[in-house]
Amino acid sequence: MKKEKLCAISPTSRSPDIDAGWAWIIAVAALFASAISSGVYFTFSMYFPILLNEFQASRAATAWVGSLNNGIYMLAGPIATFSIRRIGCRWTVMIGGMTSMIGLALSSVAPSLTMLFFTYGGITAFGLCLNYTSWIVAISDSFNKKHAIAFSLSQSGVGLGIFIFGPLFSFLITEFGWRGALLITGACTLQLTCLGALIFPLRSPKEIEITNLESHPLTKEAKCTDEEIKEILHNLNSEVAAVVDEPTTDSKWKNHCAAMLHLSCFFWSVATSIPYILLADYARSLDLMEYYIIMLSTMGIGDLICRLVIGPLITVWKLDVTKLYAISQIACAITIASFPTVVNGVQMIIQGFLFSVTFGCQCLFLALVPRALFGSENLNRIFGVSMFFGGIGILIGPPIAGLIVDITPGRSYWLAFVFASVMELLSAIATIGALFFANRK
Repeated sequence: MKKEKLCAISPTSRSPDIDAGWAWIIAVAALFASAISSGVYFTFSMYFPILLNEFQASRAATAWVGSLNNGIYMLAGPIATFSIRRIGCRWTVMIGGMTSMIGLALSSVAPSLTMLFFTYGGITAFGLCLNYTSWIVAISDSFNKKHAIAFSLSQSGVGLGIFIFGPLFSFLITEFGWRGALLITGACTLQLTCLGALIFPLRSPKEIEITNLESHPLTKEAKCTDEEIKEILHNLNSEVAAVVDEPTTDSKWKNHCAAMLHLSCFFWSVATSIPYILLADYARSLDLMEYYIIMLSTMGIGDLICRLVIGPLITVWKLDVTKLYAISQIACAITIASFPTVVNGVQMIIQGFLFSVTFGCQCLFLALVPRALFGSENLNRIFGVSMFFGGIGILIGPPIAGLIVDITPGRSYWLAFVFASVMELLSAIATIGALFFANRK
């Protein structure tokens, strides 16, 4: 009787692009993409004093340019996740690169703050959001066991971007003015489209041959080879690990956990957006502007080191990312509250470095915590909503801080930094609440 075979996809097989192969190309591309986008996102404070003089507006009004950019960068998270579901990460990143380039080009010819609200605060931020969210999802889809390491590698581009683009933008502003600098920055963000083209769909899992038992019944001589047994056991172990790493969301407490996580992201965004907007103006008020550029590069180094180290440590030591998230938020609150004590350039550089380390940790945990609590299959939904709440926080944080500075006698910055520190502590409390609900049975 002729042996009849059927081809099928093994239920325990995985795509060869998971944790290997092209997945690492995507991780490296994400590194360069995050470097470019962070160069735009985190260096607005350099433009803040210039725009104050250019348009002769109040600090509260001028801060809206940066807060709109940072806010819409996160508010558009649900739209980005919808786009990813419809057209995939690849096309979403490429569209985001084109959109941010158009926004920056229009910003370079903006005649008023109102125009900058629309171009820099709206169009540019929307394009960067499409880019950021897509890379988060692409890394999550491409990695399982090595997700923390790959995500840490890709996010280290943020520190690299701050380190490189901080001095670069300072040079461009000096040589070409703020309008010329924005135009050149737009050309840089166009490269996001090229990087997005590297995101290819995962290849199908390995096919195996299954013998039709009716036409070829088993005999005593039918045996599996040692290699086949090892492969089956390896695949089964991988599937069991995946199930353990991806908890279900059936518990009624998961809704409370998600709500606390969204609230934590809101307070965190309010707190951390304030230093990045006000630091340049604060340095100028202390006559320490020459140290600010050095501090910005130092912040990039601190952010880079933090993001490179945390991922491998989490993987090797099996650390609880939610607890680390709360600890980093408390440390960041203390650092922000210490900014008013700055009296010289060296202290400013040290404070900036400490802030960048704690901030970098939180940005890394921002995507790791939802995946750890809700599983990778729910990452798009949870992360998108968290970004929306974070966007609201970023939208209102800098204008409130600017208003506080304007109404404080002598235009003192200490009350604005204290306000940011309190918001960060509230964020830590909400994170602890999310951990509490996640552990409820």
